[in-house]
Amino acid sequence: MVAVAVQGLKKRFGQTQVLKGVDLELPDGGFAVLVGPSGCGKSTLLRLIAGLELSDEGSIRFGERDVTRLAPRERDVAMVFQSYALYPHLTVRKNLSFGLELKGTPSSEIEARVTEVSAMLGLEQLLDRMPKALSGGQRQRVAMGRAIVRRPALFLFDEPLSNLDAALRAQVRVDIRKQHDALGATSVYVTHDQVEAMTLADRLFVLNQGLVEQSGAPLEIYARPATRFVAAFLGSPAMNFVDVRAHQRDGGWVLEAPGLRLRAPADRLSGVSDAQPLTLGVRPHALEQHAEGGVKLSVEVIEALGSETFAHGKVGEANVVARLDSSTDVRAGAELTLTAAPGELHLFDPDSGQAL
Repeated sequence: MVAVAVQGLKKRFGQTQVLKGVDLELPDGGFAVLVGPSGCGKSTLLRLIAGLELSDEGSIRFGERDVTRLAPRERDVAMVFQSYALYPHLTVRKNLSFGLELKGTPSSEIEARVTEVSAMLGLEQLLDRMPKALSGGQRQRVAMGRAIVRRPALFLFDEPLSNLDAALRAQVRVDIRKQHDALGATSVYVTHDQVEAMTLADRLFVLNQGLVEQSGAPLEIYARPATRFVAAFLGSPAMNFVDVRAHQRDGGWVLEAPGLRLRAPADRLSGVSDAQPLTLGVRPHALEQHAEGGVKLSVEVIEALGSETFAHGKVGEANVVARLDSSTDVRAGAELTLTAAPGELHLFDPDSGQAL
């Protein structure tokens, strides 16, 4: 187990500045998830922590050790990539045990660890197969098992579940978290999948264009996004955004736009002038049908998913999605009257994107 501290990390490839000064702190035994869109620098950051790339500026510390310039083998890390990188001439059993054999681990302990990890990942019936006889999902599970069986000080995962089918991805995601809790090893995990990010992380780091846009507990970030980017990235369906103006009405504040009139949370409008343009954000699940609602949604498409229904349509010129009860009988072409509690509204500066 080891605490990880990254300070001022910068990395350039040619003329492209990929990381622009990243700071990251993870306590001993923590599970950090780096999430963000393609090209934001999350995989590069992971490779720098692993020692597969060297930074241009900044430092990386594991506990009291400065590992910024150390080779990967000196860092006691195990990394799982999206690609499998298995030894093609070794069986699954040998792929799992090879690293332990190189370290001189007793054979009885090797057997116990291989048995434990193969059971966790559903590999018991595959131990005597060669990699070429495995499906893509099975190969990825072997690659994960090879890292887990080593029990390193730090686990590094680079989108390891991308090649698994949906059901297995959900199962292995839970198993990864169980194994982390059982071993207590520090983990850093890269993904673009919001569900993986929200369910695995103790601490979430949202990256955007080479910088950490926001970090914290997953539910805190979801509930209080610091920027429009973070608000848009986390959540499925994504948060709705409507350009509005804030007006003082009857001793309070009201947000107005074509097809929309909602009472605003006054505590977030300190310093806002009357008729000032703002960006309103509201999540689909926060919109509720109400006879006296302040949102008029012209429905264009209905997604009936069984447990819930999503209505896609227009509020004025803005695209808006509302989550409805699965029993709601709504069809394309209908108009829904919706409302949202003031506490469910998010307000952003339209120029900077910062939350108010």
